Amino acid sequence: MKPLDIRDISIIDAFPVYAHENTVLNIGCGEGRIDYCLASMGYRIYATDIARKDTWKDSELLTFHESDIFDLSSFPVHSASVVVCSQTLEHIKEYQAALGNLIILAKIRLIITMPYRTSFSSAEHCNFWSDGASGKFKDIHEFNKLCAPYTVAISKIRTKPEDVERHQYNYLVIIDKRQNLNKGV
Repeated sequence: MKPLDIRDISIIDAFPVYAHENTVLNIGCGEGRIDYCLASMGYRIYATDIARKDTWKDSELLTFHESDIFDLSSFPVHSASVVVCSQTLEHIKEYQAALGNLIILAKIRLIITMPYRTSFSSAEHCNFWSDGASGKFKDIHEFNKLCAPYTVAISKIRTKPEDVERHQYNYLVIIDKRQNLNKGV
């Protein structure tokens, strides 16, 4: 399995540092690179995708489940402290409905990554985001409205050193639900 890249490390860095349950629901986990790392850190991981990869090995802290992002009953848990959805929404035409379900599943924090513009473009991508809407690009700042009333932080990250030369980025979108629930804390 490949080592963690900067995107994976950025996701882990976005985890809440204050007291929370160590449950993570990873939606669109792929081969599970980040999941194995999080399990080794003591997190209880529920990894989900539309199909299981041959490389998956379940353990006490890490289990794989097939799920459908549009069917909340298909998930192994109905909520988790942290929900991760990395490199998935660009593949889903009804991403706004999927985002609504992700918000429901996250108790404290939802962490999303997706390509900036056509970085890492694939024929399977049907959504493209940019710093403003134009042409085929959706405005990344729509997540502020779609995730209201929760706090949204959006940044650009690079995955590996050669991304600098290629001008490729990923967006890292962090939706914090606890911040709005504990006003004055």
